[in-house]
Amino acid sequence: MLTLRQLTYFAKVVETRNITRAAEQLHVAQPALGTQLRQLEAHLGVPLLHRHSRGVDATPAGQLLYQRTQDMLALLERTESDVRQLHGTGSRPLTLGLTASLVHLIGADLMAWAATASPGQALKLREEPSFLLVDALERQEIDLALAYCAPMRPGLTVDPLLVEEIPLVMRADGAPPGDTVSLEHALTFELAMGGERDVGRRLLADAAASHGLHCRVAYETQSIAGIRDLLLRGWAASVIPYGSVARELDTGELVARRLVPSMSMTLCLVQRRADTGPDSARGFRDALVAQCLGMIRERLGRFVLSP
Repeated sequence: MLTLRQLTYFAKVVETRNITRAAEQLHVAQPALGTQLRQLEAHLGVPLLHRHSRGVDATPAGQLLYQRTQDMLALLERTESDVRQLHGTGSRPLTLGLTASLVHLIGADLMAWAATASPGQALKLREEPSFLLVDALERQEIDLALAYCAPMRPGLTVDPLLVEEIPLVMRADGAPPGDTVSLEHALTFELAMGGERDVGRRLLADAAASHGLHCRVAYETQSIAGIRDLLLRGWAASVIPYGSVARELDTGELVARRLVPSMSMTLCLVQRRADTGPDSARGFRDALVAQCLGMIRERLGRFVLSP
């Protein structure tokens, strides 16, 4: 039988793409983690991880298990919260969905703000790619989301907040001179990008096709941490949101080049149409969105193309 421990350990390995790093973050011994992974693969009868010199990647079966595990863990958290609220042992937290780039950009400061702005209203963050955040909203696993280029779907409202320019990012020693780079030149680099449903990947492929160019992705991973690691090692470049690598750009470990023609994506507030709740909860939600938007605009700086 699958255990929650095995699934939690497996999810962390997929997210970090490194067994040693996952063991450190889970605070468990690496041999113990390895044993849990082997037992999980033996129970399912299929390989879940492809091991190589740079770490591990999920196999197709592993990707499916990872996605289902994320759904199960989210449902478990929501169930615990709802049961506590029903029994009067706690108020239901507001769950905000953010992309990995936004969590990296504002996540910690947003949680600190929420703790002081409304002590009686807890805030939880859910980190997913934009397309999975919309799916989670439809399944009522989260309350609202900030997602890029969100599609219109029945029962959801999608409100554009700002347009963000996406740069080409790489290590300084491999970067072209100047502040800009042509799209044609950018596509000659070894690129690390998300999967085919990833917003940035789709925008880059569409831009390339519109100019008669081919978009070849050398490294495909849905993990922002994995892409960041490839960039820091100098093995790849990426067309990636500024927030995903903000700290590394600030320290000079990585550099950004604006694309010509520019590429951009629209950040949207996505909510369910029928959401209701007490006035205090709605007030906190409005204040939360305003705080998010203010932090994002301030930190993106020149990469914000419109208010």
